[in-house]
Amino acid sequence: MSKKKILLLVTLSEWGGAQHIVYLLAQSFHTEYEISVACAPDGELISKLKKENIRVLLIPEFARNPYPLKDLLTLWKLYRLIKKEKFDLVHTHSTKAGLLGRVAARLAGVKAILFTAHGWAFTEGRSFWKRRALAWIEKIASACSTQIACVSEHDRQLALQFGVTKSEKLIVIHNGLQEQPFLQANNLKMKQALNLDEDIIITFVGRLASPKEPKFLLESLKHFPEAKVLIVGDGPMRAELEAHISQNQLAERVLLLGTRTDIPDILAASDIFVLPSRWEGLPLVIIEAMFAGLPIVASRVGGIPELVQENVNGFLVPRSDSAALSQALKMLIADKSLREQMGQMSRQRALQKFTMHRMIEEYKKLYREMLHL
Repeated sequence: MSKKKILLLVTLSEWGGAQHIVYLLAQSFHTEYEISVACAPDGELISKLKKENIRVLLIPEFARNPYPLKDLLTLWKLYRLIKKEKFDLVHTHSTKAGLLGRVAARLAGVKAILFTAHGWAFTEGRSFWKRRALAWIEKIASACSTQIACVSEHDRQLALQFGVTKSEKLIVIHNGLQEQPFLQANNLKMKQALNLDEDIIITFVGRLASPKEPKFLLESLKHFPEAKVLIVGDGPMRAELEAHISQNQLAERVLLLGTRTDIPDILAASDIFVLPSRWEGLPLVIIEAMFAGLPIVASRVGGIPELVQENVNGFLVPRSDSAALSQALKMLIADKSLREQMGQMSRQRALQKFTMHRMIEEYKKLYREMLHL
């Protein structure tokens, strides 16, 4: 019997949370199914997939922001591609690919159409009317869906609150990651490479953009001179952060490391992980930090409270509240035993609930149900 054909669709190929999950799904299922991945060109996702000999289909017109004419052209190209290839299941990820991909798949007659919501576009942090408009668009796309997988219970409840679709179409599959790279990381090598000595190391990993609020972390540094900060990632706020570091004479205390491939070693050399985002889905970077055995200080937004239990493996603070962020960090900096205790609970919780194996098994079950296998 021939393999079932599955299309994994994501808007951009630059490396991020949705792309990471697409890669893990493609890697895990390409022997069981005939897997193709469609996305915009020129990103790290493509090179990773090609190393695994996974078929990649390029959609040059894909873009994150709305461009009506280009988006209509993309919809037409996706429709023709899906119709020609006769995919048995189309699994879309990210907002733009989720909208255009589901509509195209429905028009092409695909019976099994799945969308993974890596955080809704209408989540908290936007104006009421913008949230309503975005939810209305999602409602149209949801009508073309067979099933919607939310990465957190928070997002499932948000979809119900905004009337995106009926409850039986919504399930929760928490993100999961491979734990071994973080359990085997080398902290001494990284401490020597970055000249970290005996300092308390606070680490942020993420895109340097306003939704992640990395500047709040820098502003809190005046409250604890004994700490150093590692900022891992790149993005449009980099120049602003560089200017802040220079103006406040923080060059000896803050390292802007840019995009890195050695995240496990960096986290192993760290003492505390921070993510002060204004909105999130279920951030993979927190799962990584949990596997690394770190206490977490993060905003109480999106699915983060499903990762971080207050006073158990970290502290949750209100979004955009630099005073609360500083207070939580001060408590952890002052108490080594608290850091170690919370770090142990982080790792234990991640190993119980957020492994790649658990996530893949849940998607495997869902794929089989949708394909009637």
